[in-house]
Amino acid sequence: MRILLVVAAMVAVPAFFGCSSAPLKVAGTACSADSDCAAGLTCRALGAFTPDAGCTTGASACTKPCTIDTDCASLGGNFKCFAACDGSHACGATQ
Repeated sequence: MRILLVVAAMVAVPAFFGCSSAPLKVAGTACSADSDCAAGLTCRALGAFTPDAGCTTGASACTKPCTIDTDCASLGGNFKCFAACDGSHACGATQ
């Protein structure tokens, strides 16, 4: 009887660890899909505006949409509202 219990425990432990997932990412953290981000955040491409090239899309980060800087206050004092290449706006860290 003890042998059966030990074997059952050894099988259950790896199955438990196999179900774990990575923690969800906070605002300003690089991401590749909305499912990477914590609640209330989405994975959005960040835009960079330059006089020569116009707007280019760079990396993506967990953030939220905004209209004005105060929409970003819940993410921290260093987040401001920036325009993206597609005309939308998203919160981005300034530091």
